[in-house]
Amino acid sequence: MKKRNKGLNKKKILEFIKKNQKTTYREIREGTKLHPERYFKSLKDAFLEAGIKPPRTYDIKTFEEKKKILIDFIKKNPDVGGQVIKRQTKINICAVFHNIKEAYEMAGIKYPREDSYKISSENKRKEVIKLIKENPYLTLNEIIQKTKFTNIYRLFRSLDELYEKAGLKKISQGEKIKNRKRKEAIKYIKNNNLATQRQINKACKTHIQDLFKEGIFDAYKEAGVKFPYERLKLHGTVLKEIKQRAESFEEEISRKLSCYGKVNRLVKTKRGVADIILERKDKRTIIEIKDYKAKDVSIPQIRQLNKYLKDCKCNLGILICHKKPKKDKFLIDKNKIFILEKQELNKIPKITG
Repeated sequence: MKKRNKGLNKKKILEFIKKNQKTTYREIREGTKLHPERYFKSLKDAFLEAGIKPPRTYDIKTFEEKKKILIDFIKKNPDVGGQVIKRQTKINICAVFHNIKEAYEMAGIKYPREDSYKISSENKRKEVIKLIKENPYLTLNEIIQKTKFTNIYRLFRSLDELYEKAGLKKISQGEKIKNRKRKEAIKYIKNNNLATQRQINKACKTHIQDLFKEGIFDAYKEAGVKFPYERLKLHGTVLKEIKQRAESFEEEISRKLSCYGKVNRLVKTKRGVADIILERKDKRTIIEIKDYKAKDVSIPQIRQLNKYLKDCKCNLGILICHKKPKKDKFLIDKNKIFILEKQELNKIPKITG
């Protein structure tokens, strides 16, 4: 019976390997609840018996083989750090050498961070604090690159502590990414003085209208490049057509909305003009209509609608467009904002109540 079970278990492991040709020992254990070493001499033998080429070498390397692999890797990559060495070679450097400095010496290469050994921990901390004060948007990797101090977490318990010691408010990872994207957009504009919003967004993989307060105009200003207003004049006819199309779209939506309540068009508020205020069952809903075809509705339009809600002391807003983004519902304080496509107007009675 035991022999039969052993055969079935072995077959189960082989079937798992055939279905998961790049599997690992841990995955086999989790997927089959079996110990491969009880049925095969090695994982390599298990793969070969399953008729699958092993995805990696499973041979156990000797101490000298590991040593040679590390030395050869350092010779080919003389500026590499400990983490990269471990990730690329799958060998822990401290299992072969006392430290990374010794590994570099054995490779006959001067350790690139030699000077950092001579600096006291206190002076290292001061240098990192000074660096983050000069540029609070630096990431951990950028700090390491600039200081050559690979173990920042030996100097500070966390990034929170680093910002606290520097007397700064911690900047989130999201803000750091936005700052990097702003720099990319500015650099792109400097190299392409006639760049359009769409070109910048595509080249920098971002939405420039979300990065700068006044969108593309602020971006050009920060890049020190004069905005090409003459381009707008050259396309005056096109702009006129766009304006006429937008007005026609607003008219169409206004007529359809009149089925659901009283429509008040172009209502002036403290901070602009709202396209429509819909009065239905003693409730008011502010509605903005966007005839965007070349770009998506983005955060600035949501913020503008929220300003109108505050000005009019309403808490429900609807933005109507041709194609809505993935996120189509927003809750800002007590204000609710919905984004609808023009064919979804029949949802309005349910939204407004």
